[in-house]
Amino acid sequence: MKAALFLSMVLSISPALAGLEPGDTVKISLLGVEGDEQAKVNGQYRIGESGTIAMPLLDKPVTARGLNAEQLARAIEAAYRAEQIYTKPSIQAEVLKGVIVDPNETIVSIGGQVRKAGQTTFRKGMTVILAIDAAGGRNDFGSRNVVLLRAGKQYCLDFHNLKHKNIELLPNDSLQVEQKGVIDRWKGDDETVKPLISK
Repeated sequence: MKAALFLSMVLSISPALAGLEPGDTVKISLLGVEGDEQAKVNGQYRIGESGTIAMPLLDKPVTARGLNAEQLARAIEAAYRAEQIYTKPSIQAEVLKGVIVDPNETIVSIGGQVRKAGQTTFRKGMTVILAIDAAGGRNDFGSRNVVLLRAGKQYCLDFHNLKHKNIELLPNDSLQVEQKGVIDRWKGDDETVKPLISK
């Protein structure tokens, strides 16, 4: 009887311990910092098809696939520390199982040096510049280098190049605006980007 009860308990809690998958929604809360800093981070995030989420102020997305809420929180903390954005961040992550996600809805993630990082609903004809505008545009630290993550590949785009800004996005693409250095040079190359530019 006790064994059956124990098995029942394990089965009942196992979904909560299951690893995160693309399409899951998580609520992220940043604690221990000023309110305006919390407002930049706190919110609901949907895990993209690549298994990552784009967190505000970070240059690179955080891998979420296969992690539970606690592990994801620690991964986000480590990412903020690694990029020296917050020295002692305290993150809480909660999986929102009750959130109904439209399976037909696809998203584009925008992160890095933008004014309002997060996710926006993908629309046919959406371009790089339209997606970045949806995130409030680049902030004061935004570089000309914009990294497009698509199907496991990275492309470095030049925000100063009109053709690059007009590249059409695909569902579940992710954009990361890098932080500019002393000299804001484009770090990409024409040959890599060429296949993305419409004729």
